[in-house]
Amino acid sequence: MLLLLVLWRFFAGLDAGLGLSVDEAQYYLWSREPAWGYFSKPPLIAWVIAATTQVCGHAEPCIRLPALLAFAATSWVVMLIARRLFDARIGVFSGLAFATLFLTSFYSWFMTTDSLLLLCWSLALLFFLRALDTDHWRDWLLFGLFLGLGLLAKYAMGFFVLCACLALLVEDRARLRSLRLWAALTLALLILAPNLAWNLEHEFATLRHTAEISQLNRELFRPASFLKFSLAQFLVMGPFLLPAFALAAFERQAWSRERAQRLLVFFSVPVLALFLLLALLSRANANWAAAAYVAATPLTIAWLARRNHRRWLALALAANLLMAAALYHWHRLAPAGAPDPFQQTRGWKAAGQSLAHALEATGCRTIIAYGRAALVELTYYSSRALGEAVAPLSYVPDGRIRHHFHLVADIARRPFDCAILIEGDEARLRQEFAEVRPLAPLSLPNEAAPVPLWYVQGFKGYVGASAGR
Repeated sequence: MLLLLVLWRFFAGLDAGLGLSVDEAQYYLWSREPAWGYFSKPPLIAWVIAATTQVCGHAEPCIRLPALLAFAATSWVVMLIARRLFDARIGVFSGLAFATLFLTSFYSWFMTTDSLLLLCWSLALLFFLRALDTDHWRDWLLFGLFLGLGLLAKYAMGFFVLCACLALLVEDRARLRSLRLWAALTLALLILAPNLAWNLEHEFATLRHTAEISQLNRELFRPASFLKFSLAQFLVMGPFLLPAFALAAFERQAWSRERAQRLLVFFSVPVLALFLLLALLSRANANWAAAAYVAATPLTIAWLARRNHRRWLALALAANLLMAAALYHWHRLAPAGAPDPFQQTRGWKAAGQSLAHALEATGCRTIIAYGRAALVELTYYSSRALGEAVAPLSYVPDGRIRHHFHLVADIARRPFDCAILIEGDEARLRQEFAEVRPLAPLSLPNEAAPVPLWYVQGFKGYVGASAGR
């Protein structure tokens, strides 16, 4: 069943012809310069893309292949978790249910940090449960390994430690003094340590960005944000599975007698509750609580199986598959003029090819831009059109670090010969560069009018307050 889903998703993705999203293009460019950290995310996603493209190539399907395979692998691990806690039948349906969640269907199409986070989360949970039963060094160390790798995928993996502490406090408090547990946590910290060192060297750029996107420094208490996030979870897990999960999680009778149910509650409800609180206080994207559904899925399937709700389960799986089919084949099923849910991924390839002609004509192989979207998308697609690498550099006259290339690729610190600069004020540019020449404007997606392009050479320094920095 997983193989059939993987093949469907892969070929449906090819048929949809999606371009890279801005985040995917950014991660790809990161992968060209492997490091221990990046401005907005830990490094695992860049490493995985670097490894995959070395084997598969640099086209969009190759960049996205790890996400597709990671979600299939996570579904398999969810099956193993449910089989360990319950039985083989519940295991199979838990794996199938996770594989058909709309969360899985959507993010299998895009290379995001969630794909790697959920795989590491599920493996860490599997070996944590094994370690509780066996107390073997191997299981504890494998738990620590996947906890550490999860932290290199996304810092949200840190919530796993909170969930594990809650579980041990209730189920096995003496285990909190176990040498094996602390050895596992030490191993996870050692795996994360180089990334922490990178953050220290770059003034905790990733940690600051992670804090900033939560917007906790703005006006607190936003009921509209809370309602939006709550309703989005019906889409993420499915309109039939989410209510069943709520009933399973708070069933008082099962709490008193079923250790398996309590363990799964500890690794699902706190995560979802924390992001519900964050949504109420500031904002939270629908996928931020994705890790909760690794444990929520087998918990829900076990609850449905125990009550013999076969029709409800069949309806839930069918509804999730229908939503996936509508998503995957929207471009063929939707009437003419209907909104395109993937509009933001389209148009960049044509823009990149146009820019490639300008690069070829000028002999330059460097692009300079202030904004992240234009810089990463045009670098990727112009490189593909030229068949050789194009260097992305950032124009940061105000000195404010807003994305990774502002941090590491500012033209004030990266020398270059000649480049094509996207947008910019001509009068200012003529003060900052020895040579400035206008080129034909470039049409970009979601821009009402073509943006100006400039051939620039001989950077002299930023004018104004940022000069001489």
